[in-house]
Amino acid sequence: KPYCLGLIADIQYADCEDGSDFSGRERRYFRNSIKIARSAVDCWNAFGVDAVVQLGDIIDGCNAKLKASEKALSEVLEVLGGIRAERRFDLIGNHELYNIPREALSTSGLNCLSREGLSYYSAPLGDHWEAIFLDPYEQALIGLSDDHPGYVQATEVMKTHNPGVLNGSRDWFEGLPVEKHRYVPYNGGASAQQIAWLKGALQAAEAAKRKALIFLHVPLYAGATKVKTVVWNAEDILAVLHEHTETVMAVFAGHDHDGGYAVDSAGLHHITMNSPLTATPGSDCFAILECHADGWAHFRAHGRACVESGSV
Repeated sequence: KPYCLGLIADIQYADCEDGSDFSGRERRYFRNSIKIARSAVDCWNAFGVDAVVQLGDIIDGCNAKLKASEKALSEVLEVLGGIRAERRFDLIGNHELYNIPREALSTSGLNCLSREGLSYYSAPLGDHWEAIFLDPYEQALIGLSDDHPGYVQATEVMKTHNPGVLNGSRDWFEGLPVEKHRYVPYNGGASAQQIAWLKGALQAAEAAKRKALIFLHVPLYAGATKVKTVVWNAEDILAVLHEHTETVMAVFAGHDHDGGYAVDSAGLHHITMNSPLTATPGSDCFAILECHADGWAHFRAHGRACVESGSV
């Protein structure tokens, strides 16, 4: 029997009326997203998945403005609490940090830290696979105090690549070259320490002859998303992954509600999952990943859980 993972991204639940994104293009069904989460739990339990990965943005940032963050989070966690799998992994997304200060994540009810309190760590998936969870908001302008090293580093990144963010510009992208569109506050970066840790984790997986899956909220490869939704220092992380192409099978992310899929130049699969928030009411938006002992995996989409990049 393969080791089976339930996958879902960007639930972004809020108990409020339907709305849209800032552009008005993307329709958002805030109350419906928790219904999809409930359907996912029922499906995963019926299928008998071994673990679940929730790829971040579990509730929407509007909850902070409504002073409803704690209530909204408890409602979604109550639904996810029905998962019968042995473990649930929660990732840190930008909407977590809009609602919860980083120092409060450990007591929030989210399973987003290791037993040692780290936001990046690895975990075995059965006898043949390894999950590696990364934190793309170690360097960030959200969730951190102004004197936190990660905030200070993020400020330096903005000074170099997009100073308008720090100068109060209303349009972060005005006059900004397309290749720098990633340098905005809803994205973030990984520290040198995290990247050094990643090298060691992949070396250990390789030595143990285990296949590795990478999970993080923000995509690493623009081909599987948009240039506006990529980790600031994605190339530094990809360089490490590309040193272990016989071990690393795929990268899973959320963040971009339209989803995407692409294979990079090193042959690494990048899956950006669609968001239940934008799924048409009555449809599903989650997946099951079957990880087989001989090193291949089968992505079973339920509803529009992932699409080829650039498709409708």
